[in-house]
Amino acid sequence: NHRREEFMLEGKQSIISRSRRAFIRGRTPHVASLLVQAWPDGIAATEAALNTIPGVESHGSAGPGKLIVTIDVDDDTGLVEAVSRIEAAKGVITASLVYHQMDEGDAS
Repeated sequence: NHRREEFMLEGKQSIISRSRRAFIRGRTPHVASLLVQAWPDGIAATEAALNTIPGVESHGSAGPGKLIVTIDVDDDTGLVEAVSRIEAAKGVITASLVYHQMDEGDAS
């Protein structure tokens, strides 16, 4: 029982296939990457704080005051919570989504 969803994103057609149960419950694993801008003088403390958020991992600096961060969570709610906690972390100026993928396998 897989539901096939089609949608347009920036003029490109995309297809997502996931189980009806996973769709209803909103449980589809997500992987995302973000570019986080933080105050350079506190970058180490900010990075340490981000690494304490469940599902979040910092992969180091992408230049002065910039961190590359990934999120790997089980569902939509976990993704929203992780991004919200990143944005609210002490020292963070902005967090920009660079990549997002939902696992197309059956998550039920």
